[in-house]
Amino acid sequence: EEPVVTFPDDYPNSVRHFLLIGFLGMFIGAIVFFYMGISRKVNTITHVLTFFIAAVAACAYYAMWAGLGVEYKTTDTTPRVIFWARYLDWVVTTPLILADLALLSRADTPTMISLIGNDVLMVICGLIGALTVAPYKYMWWVAGLIFFIIVIIQLLQRLNNAEGYGGDALKGLSWLTIICWIVYPIVWIVGSEGTGALGLSQEVGIITITDLIAKIGFGFYLLANVDSPEAESVPLNQSSQQYV
Repeated sequence: EEPVVTFPDDYPNSVRHFLLIGFLGMFIGAIVFFYMGISRKVNTITHVLTFFIAAVAACAYYAMWAGLGVEYKTTDTTPRVIFWARYLDWVVTTPLILADLALLSRADTPTMISLIGNDVLMVICGLIGALTVAPYKYMWWVAGLIFFIIVIIQLLQRLNNAEGYGGDALKGLSWLTIICWIVYPIVWIVGSEGTGALGLSQEVGIITITDLIAKIGFGFYLLANVDSPEAESVPLNQSSQQYV
């Protein structure tokens, strides 16, 4: 009879440490972002969204550290540890990250909805792939990658605008997001969800560090570049209206 695997007791020590680092980083970030928002004369939607990004991630990391949102998957070629709570985190936080970028570039509503819709589909495909088995799971990964490519194209085409809204900060934040997000599908393929070639500690470590950069690093970079709320009469950027 196989031994029963329970979490968090059966986590390797390094995995517990990484999840705790993830929680503490997100928790401290959330407090700082919240304070940065309320200490302004006028809070901005950007500050509010950025606080929620960190707060949701902090909850997810604490849950995983405590053994929630994780499954011991025995249906695959080898037993795998699947952190499905990550996907619940991402399905909420990645649309907020994209909303922050869209607001910075003053993109129109169809662009924002398209970005977020494709992003949500990308995350859901990754989750379904993580919970199913080979060879089917790899098709879900490919589908997620297609939605990700659409998101990248929109970030580079639609948000970069002739009017210059967002300036260098928008370019920097867009590239920071794209480069960080490229890590996830790679880790999916070589980690527990995919081939299992990567050790669990390395996988959790890479994801945690990437998450902290993509959320907390992103948040500080963004909020340092948020201007005082301008008049609402500023026109939308026209690039987001151009359908090529």
